Amino acid sequence: MMKSIFWKSLYLGKKSILWLVYLIFAFYIGHLVFTVPAFGTKVIFGSIGIIVLSIVLLFEYLKNSYEKMIYALTIECDLTKAKQRKLDLQKKDLFNGFKQSIIIFDSLLLLDEGKYQECLTHLERHQRFFHGTLDYLFIYYHTQMYCHYFLKDQKNLHISLEHLTKLQSANKKQMRGLFSWHEIIGINYLYQNRNQKCLQELELINQNKLNNRELTYLLYVKGQCLLKLEQKSEGYRLLKEAKVLGNTLAITQVM
Repeated sequence: MMKSIFWKSLYLGKKSILWLVYLIFAFYIGHLVFTVPAFGTKVIFGSIGIIVLSIVLLFEYLKNSYEKMIYALTIECDLTKAKQRKLDLQKKDLFNGFKQSIIIFDSLLLLDEGKYQECLTHLERHQRFFHGTLDYLFIYYHTQMYCHYFLKDQKNLHISLEHLTKLQSANKKQMRGLFSWHEIIGINYLYQNRNQKCLQELELINQNKLNNRELTYLLYVKGQCLLKLEQKSEGYRLLKEAKVLGNTLAITQVM
């Protein structure tokens, strides 16, 4: 609950500052229109101001819709709401400005819905897009990793982990901290049944930096690791915590 309030407060704070900037710009344009003596200049300033503000407001409207979609998935973990907000954004995004963002979003959504094979198909269909940047490639293999993990496909899980390991040795300055390497190493240990090493890696993750969706997956994996270590009381406690936090995510339905 406190984390949800924090994220919402941060979001509202950023938005307030941004709208204040737009308001100042609008007043400045209005000031120019009313103070310049020449009528032609008034028309030019007024027209430029209206065009700029219209474009900015349209973009902000779409961006706001996109952020609400992301918030529904990553903070509220509400799949129904996230899908509805995605449809609303697509209807209003007449110029497909958020098309690439939707591709990434759909990969996360399919994973969260438990549609692992569909998710893998989606990733392959848009393989060229995901190979466009190191960040996108990171998302590509990380999502693959979880799909193979839940499908219990050890062969392809191993391949995904190998690709992620190669990425780790790439120039990290080109990659944002999208996911924790401790999480990836932990899952690799879990796959190898080196459960104590897995737990040690997962314990190194700073949970305060995770959104609710990410934390749900972490708690799930950590819970499974603890169950393998016969620490059942703590394992089931974490799985119960993940179930509450993850709301409608597929992994909370099979605990």
